[in-house]
Amino acid sequence: MKKLFVISLLFIVALFGCANAYGESEESAGSENNGVSFDSYETTEDLYELAKAEGEVVIYSATSAAEQVGVAFEEEYPGVKAVVTKVSDPEIYEKIQREHDSGVHNADIILGKGTNGSWSNDLLKNGYISEYKPEEIMKHIDEPYKSYEGLGFISEAITIIHNTDHHTEAPIDNWWDLTTEKWKSKVLLKDPLSAPDIQGVFMTMVKHADEMEKAYEEKFGEPLELNGTENAGYEFIKRLLDNDAILMSSMGDTVDAVAESGADHSVVAIASTVKLRDVVQKDAALGINPELQPKLSVPGTSRVFVTSNVENIAATKLFIRYMAGGEDGQGKGFAPFNNPGTFAVRNDIKQDTSLPPLSELNLWEEDEQYYYEHADEMHNFLLKMQ
Repeated sequence: MKKLFVISLLFIVALFGCANAYGESEESAGSENNGVSFDSYETTEDLYELAKAEGEVVIYSATSAAEQVGVAFEEEYPGVKAVVTKVSDPEIYEKIQREHDSGVHNADIILGKGTNGSWSNDLLKNGYISEYKPEEIMKHIDEPYKSYEGLGFISEAITIIHNTDHHTEAPIDNWWDLTTEKWKSKVLLKDPLSAPDIQGVFMTMVKHADEMEKAYEEKFGEPLELNGTENAGYEFIKRLLDNDAILMSSMGDTVDAVAESGADHSVVAIASTVKLRDVVQKDAALGINPELQPKLSVPGTSRVFVTSNVENIAATKLFIRYMAGGEDGQGKGFAPFNNPGTFAVRNDIKQDTSLPPLSELNLWEEDEQYYYEHADEMHNFLLKMQ
């Protein structure tokens, strides 16, 4: 009997050990700490007390504004360190996979656009990251952002940026203008092969090729003739690049070149509206045309995920709430993101900008699944164009 009892105990220990090794018990351990879990609600004061015991929160962010949030967070909550690492979306993807597979759990939070659906389809579905969508924030987010995987945070748009000193009115009212002789060698953009967000816009144009075709006909008064391409979306990309578009290594450099260009050779950039912050921060003469046809662009929404097996749960929840503007949307944590061209997903955050709010912009819908399924096709097409 004693021998049988010992064997039974060993079997139970082995069983629980296996459960921990293969995820179930380990996941449970990572989802609750000192009574706080990602399913529970705590006041900010209670979270702060718990977070001080944890000591820190680690964030991988694709936007540098999160570094400013980290500094402000530490001032607001002494005793809780915010370690923010600025890395690109693709680098976050690789780091999370590599660290998870090695049993290393560095980051608690990741913030970014997700590289055309790879975060959702690869990291989320395979358990590398998880969703945390606190009700106190979600109740201030409208559709379609409410239904996004991850916590919708901010949006931007890749569109055409021009110099407002040289053009009192927007010089371009249709994407197809960029393919004309007038704009030959005057369109700057980051090399799309290394710019997933620009690829996302191009794939959206391919998806909505019927609208691109209609916009061509409205612009030039004649039917579009394809030149070896599948549809109007691909034809636009081909004609744009064939019009001696200038490919650069940095999106920031393209916008700086627009701001610094002379009146005798005014150029435009295909770049993120985020760079419109330079209008305020650097007094740069930059603008966009919200009436651009057939659409201004497609939103590029940055979202927040938590990594699997988070240990600093209270600090993680506290930082996310702070960065999102607090429970009432008035918190200082959102301030580094509150610039022209960066659009709050929350409907209760006031933004001082001359641009329409996100809900009123003329945008195509964001379709991460489509991007994920067609990314290789777009990449191969761009390779052929260069």
